[in-house]
Amino acid sequence: MKIKEIISIDAPAAKVWEVLWKDYGQVCDWASTVNHSEKREVPNTLEGGRSCHSTWGEISEIIEKVDEHNMTYTYYADGLPAMMKSARNTWKVHKRGVNTSEVSIDLEIELATIPKALMSWMIVPKLKKDIIQTMVDLRYYLETGKQTAAKLKSDVKYFKKHPLKTV
Repeated sequence: MKIKEIISIDAPAAKVWEVLWKDYGQVCDWASTVNHSEKREVPNTLEGGRSCHSTWGEISEIIEKVDEHNMTYTYYADGLPAMMKSARNTWKVHKRGVNTSEVSIDLEIELATIPKALMSWMIVPKLKKDIIQTMVDLRYYLETGKQTAAKLKSDVKYFKKHPLKTV
């Protein structure tokens, strides 16, 4: 299954790239679909990856390729919820003007056999909805410096079940 979304953002491409790539480990700062995230080292890779925690579960990613000049990067999941067999995602930032950008996401997911057969009618629309919301979260964060209501609500739900551990 492939999902492709594009969104226009009233922010310079360099700022968008900074949030998407330079702050790669901090996707939890703006995405309602990610409540906790952190960069991680991955043996035999140049860029490593990140771990993302959400109400869906934990997903571990490994950076496959980065092209800073063209503002694009691709990662694949090496740790997925049981319903997914594989996932690969590419983010790309396009400069459209001095203070406008376009961001595209190109996601390929293969569902595990049983969930695909029994629940794809439910999973696919939810994934598409989450991707669209993630794009809206990104745009809002870049244009206002604030989190969306969806992000705030998602964090409350997640951290109620997974309180932060203080040392």
